[in-house]
Amino acid sequence: MRGVIAAAIGLAAAGATAAVIVRGTTDHPVHVMRVSGPLAGTAARFMLLAHRDSNRCSLRPGELMSYPAGQQLQGSCCAAMNQARYQHQVASLRRYADIAQIPADPYDIPAGLAQRLIRYQQTIRLTTAQHGIYRTAMELTPEHGPCCCHCWRWTAFQGLSDYLIAQRHWQARQLAALIGDLDGCGGSG
Repeated sequence: MRGVIAAAIGLAAAGATAAVIVRGTTDHPVHVMRVSGPLAGTAARFMLLAHRDSNRCSLRPGELMSYPAGQQLQGSCCAAMNQARYQHQVASLRRYADIAQIPADPYDIPAGLAQRLIRYQQTIRLTTAQHGIYRTAMELTPEHGPCCCHCWRWTAFQGLSDYLIAQRHWQARQLAALIGDLDGCGGSG
């Protein structure tokens, strides 16, 4: 029986948590992530991620493809993280928890997920009408594209967009809102 898995099993104590998150179907769990430390969106998680720098503008898709799948891309690539904006983003991303391809935290993305999204960008081909949806969506995003620069995030979130348009039939406004919530450039938005 194929059922949707979206489970988080955790222990919370003073803002610190340990959890295992599995998303996908019972036949094909597609995303398993072990999280230790504060949960996404908390002030403690913000403090941790605000001082991480494995997410950077100079990281290109080809380099990222050589990373171990379990490595995390953490922190902001351009400007300092803004706590209120971060908490809003994480709260907004929770509505997509049943879609394994959508990161739960824009400042803490598993390399394996980013690699998968980059492969989508390389393999999913949109129709002319679908390209129109993509172009319209990107015009509506704060950065007018999947990211502020042509880095790994641009390619990965273009792949995510291709997947959501081609496989899940997303429209421009819905996609634009998601891409805005995935912005990992820092600042207040």
